Amino acid sequence: MSIGHPWRVSALILALGAAPAVAQNFQYESEVGFPDFGFMLSPSAYQGPVFVLSDNFPDTIPPLDPQVEQILAIDFETDPMAYVMAVRDYVFTGNIHGGDVADDFILQNNSAGIGWYHMPWQHWGPTGREGYHGLTREGPLSAKVLAPEQENSSYAYAVGFYNGPGGFTIGQVWNDPNGGPDLTHMIDAMETGFAFPEGTVVGKFLFTSLGPDQVPWLDNPLQWDAYVYACDADPTIDCPSGDAMMTAPRVTQPMNLLQMDVMVKDSRADEAGGWVFGTFAYNGGADGSSEYADYGSFCADISGGGKNWCNLMPVGVMWGNDPDNADTFINTAPTETVINTALEQTWINPDDALPAMHLGFNSRLNGPADNPTSSCMSCHATGQVPSVSAIMPWLDGVDIPENGTQASAAWMRWFRNFEDGEAFDEGLAVSMDFSMQMTKGIENFIQFRGQIEEGRFALEYWGSNGSEPISRGATLPMQ
Repeated sequence: MSIGHPWRVSALILALGAAPAVAQNFQYESEVGFPDFGFMLSPSAYQGPVFVLSDNFPDTIPPLDPQVEQILAIDFETDPMAYVMAVRDYVFTGNIHGGDVADDFILQNNSAGIGWYHMPWQHWGPTGREGYHGLTREGPLSAKVLAPEQENSSYAYAVGFYNGPGGFTIGQVWNDPNGGPDLTHMIDAMETGFAFPEGTVVGKFLFTSLGPDQVPWLDNPLQWDAYVYACDADPTIDCPSGDAMMTAPRVTQPMNLLQMDVMVKDSRADEAGGWVFGTFAYNGGADGSSEYADYGSFCADISGGGKNWCNLMPVGVMWGNDPDNADTFINTAPTETVINTALEQTWINPDDALPAMHLGFNSRLNGPADNPTSSCMSCHATGQVPSVSAIMPWLDGVDIPENGTQASAAWMRWFRNFEDGEAFDEGLAVSMDFSMQMTKGIENFIQFRGQIEEGRFALEYWGSNGSEPISRGATLPMQ
């Protein structure tokens, strides 16, 4: 749908007395495609800028951006710091503008001409996208999991995005806004590998309503407004359970940047399905001239509030699950970052300036918003359709091992390595190539269609019992 001349529309809006910021929607979305978000104030109550899904996916695999070629030339095993910081700079380039941070990461407005894309069908269901910045509700943040001072629990809210090669794959699966997902590309890739092409880069930001009174390292925050559940913003309000969340009240709430996750499709990571994982934690107490804030050339040139994006400190890098290491250490209430030097496929930043991190199972890489019984790789490996196995072993009834013991073979099934194209449950599911967002979107669509058409899909019966929804995590059971 063409809108003709955006400046005429903007002039009309100004003549009618509405806020001029509304015009951004005409600038960034010229046709109706996939739904942009699921929860927002009504248009009569809010006329400001809203989130616009970036879904103009490339029809062919685009050439790699020069920065991605540089990333793929860095050895992530011998120089993980240089690798993950190069990824950070690439994610930041053209998406941070140095002014109001609310204007940053509007993907369609990338000033460097780099294409970035969102995953469709994250709008639906109780965790669906809100309308300010497209944040979805993710896993719980239990008391003490972020800092000893944290007395309140809450939930993380997140938005992810893929560069051009990743956008190509998304477009192969979601090739019709009016139709369902086409799994042909993903099924074929189970034989050939690289459903997401070499050089795919994924970025994801996670935010929380918790402030520095609960998590001291969230001082000097980078904030986005978000339309979140009131019970996630106010600890005195109890969240309802199950489907009742769909109608639970929401509020506009400033959300503090907590974490950034990155993934790079890099064929050298041949024991991790071709993926390298990286995680950053926000540290508002970090010196603005630290090696992280001024690392490389990009952050050194940022001024204004946008400089706070550079307070993201690298937690670590992961390129395998160290499947032979079954020793158990689970740090649910971190007072220090415990580094396991026996791990050969995880690197953790040893800088004392890094806030205490719980990390993952036996100190494998995980970010502050992630569950301490898992790892970046073990979670994403369960990205398949249908979701036969839950994201963490204890959600499938596997006993959590005690610290100091050897984990069972059933538990270590989540901590094995994978070949590219290999599904977590071979023969029962189609691999989504470690994309939990792809898995979530497809399952959202299936559930939506099933509800409105009062029908079921054969895909639901391939191997899943449907007992656990797709989620970043869950609250640990009482021990």
